[in-house]
Amino acid sequence: MENSFLNNKIILKYCPDYFRIINEEFNDLDYMMDKVIGIYQTYIFSVNVNNKADLKSVNSLNNAIARYIDDREFKKILNNFLVSLKVAKSETNVIGFIAKKIIQEYDKYMEGWTRNLYIPRWL
Repeated sequence: MENSFLNNKIILKYCPDYFRIINEEFNDLDYMMDKVIGIYQTYIFSVNVNNKADLKSVNSLNNAIARYIDDREFKKILNNFLVSLKVAKSETNVIGFIAKKIIQEYDKYMEGWTRNLYIPRWL
């Protein structure tokens, strides 16, 4: 018999921003933020805690959602990406598919973000 309390503690160890993310206050008109947080919660508590690859993806998703909350540019990019995302009917794990796409978009953004240096201009 599995102890879900211990599994949740293990998952929360890999999600240091969990409580900040789920307690984030946002505008009622921002329906995408609500959906992203729902996907985040559903995905992280559905993974197998004995699989190291799943725990790594949980940590990556945590970082992606924290960046989504903090970075306005990434939020705009991810919103546009999620609006145009198409999931095949043959996909059995839709939440997992969306979470993996969010992680891929985050990795792509971070790769480009480190190359873009914003140099302020002195007046």
